[in-house]
Amino acid sequence: MSMKRHLDYTNVPKINEADIEVQYVRGSGPGGQATNKTNNAVLMKHIPTGLVVKSHQSRSVWENKKNALARLTMKLDTLINGENSIEEQRKAIQAKKSTEQARRKRKRDELKAAFKEREGLD
Repeated sequence: MSMKRHLDYTNVPKINEADIEVQYVRGSGPGGQATNKTNNAVLMKHIPTGLVVKSHQSRSVWENKKNALARLTMKLDTLINGENSIEEQRKAIQAKKSTEQARRKRKRDELKAAFKEREGLD
């Protein structure tokens, strides 16, 4: 079952291009010359709030820019919407799912114990 259809995306803020400052910087880490001599990491700053994200997940500037914008949107959503943000909704659904799994496991264990006691298999 997909979690996406249970999430409410109506309050996710839209980011204007004018509110973003984008810088292309050198990344770090393994990768040799492809990393050390090219400016393919993206540093994005949301000017009104001062939020900053950096993305260097791939060697593609376009992919890194897309990832940075998505991360900036999620950070802004968490800042503005708080417990109604997408991240908090995901956490709540996951917590509900894990408590349900724990309840089912406990019930299954109780049924097994009752069967063993009833049949004298201890």
